[in-house]
Amino acid sequence: MTMKRIFQYLSATALALLFAGCYNDFDAPAEEAVYTDADLVSKGLTYISIRDLKEQFWSRTGAGAGSVASWAIDEPLYTRGKVISTDRYGSLYKSLYLYDESSESAIELKITTGNYLFYPAGRELFVELKGLVLGNYRGMVSIGAASANSSYSNDNLEVPMLVREHLHRGEELGMTAADTLVIDRTNYATLTDDALGRLVRFEGIESVHGKAKWGYQNNFPNYFANSTSYDRTSEGELNGVTWADFIGGTPTWAAWGSLNGAPTTTYFYGSAWFSYDKTNPGENTAAAPGNYVVRTSGYAQFRGAPIPADGATVDLTAIYTKYTNTSGRYITYQLVILDEDDVVLK
Repeated sequence: MTMKRIFQYLSATALALLFAGCYNDFDAPAEEAVYTDADLVSKGLTYISIRDLKEQFWSRTGAGAGSVASWAIDEPLYTRGKVISTDRYGSLYKSLYLYDESSESAIELKITTGNYLFYPAGRELFVELKGLVLGNYRGMVSIGAASANSSYSNDNLEVPMLVREHLHRGEELGMTAADTLVIDRTNYATLTDDALGRLVRFEGIESVHGKAKWGYQNNFPNYFANSTSYDRTSEGELNGVTWADFIGGTPTWAAWGSLNGAPTTTYFYGSAWFSYDKTNPGENTAAAPGNYVVRTSGYAQFRGAPIPADGATVDLTAIYTKYTNTSGRYITYQLVILDEDDVVLK
């Protein structure tokens, strides 16, 4: 047998064994590893809580709320938290939120889509931080990858190899009552930026339709797409219905459809106002405590569900977030509902 034939034979044998191994793995896959702190410590990593991680970000960068600032982590650190969000219904996109009960702090993790399949709510998740980037966007700190766009402080961690390198699934802990911060009319003034990223239930809060004094003095509800905001005073039509009729009829969490007869479909973010104290909503700059905007993606599966009527009282569960302009002014606290069942009429 010539050397060429021997090489061909050995190559074919190796390929056969490889494919046999693949089929064996498919038929009897190995159990998924469930990570613990010991696994990360054995790799020479040091634990840092989500609260301390966020505090170090602000200390190291000296950033203001509206500035673009990054911390490229080059230290052997890891953090962990329980997933408290889901992107199953389209309200979140390429993000999940981790909550650390021990430090009562939460943070956004910017990754890819379909997170609910791999990181469902209630799953503990460990994050190797070395090589990742903490960034600020309009007051919200997140964990992600380096960004090639100077307008953004970090980007999504989407490359599968990097995801496997940095994210490790722990136990399925399940969601408990302790994962949700409860706010009502008696204690809303105690809600601070320490709670950003947390799952919060606002009990007995009022739906408000109308013009706010704070921020950009928007009319609520309103809808935003392609750098333009629409409300009941706007000219033009959505699906052949004027904005006044659309919003004045039965306003929905978000909007989609043909704008002004265009052949393409546009998806609009929707904004709705909820308040404990609508009589004192600030003046021109920031919303006073007790005033929040629910902001919903036009791609959310429940976008066509109705916003509670003006004056209706609800219990509302949402991820608590913040948004400012680039100078850190016009602060608005934004709520991200994950499913239409997160809003319950009283």
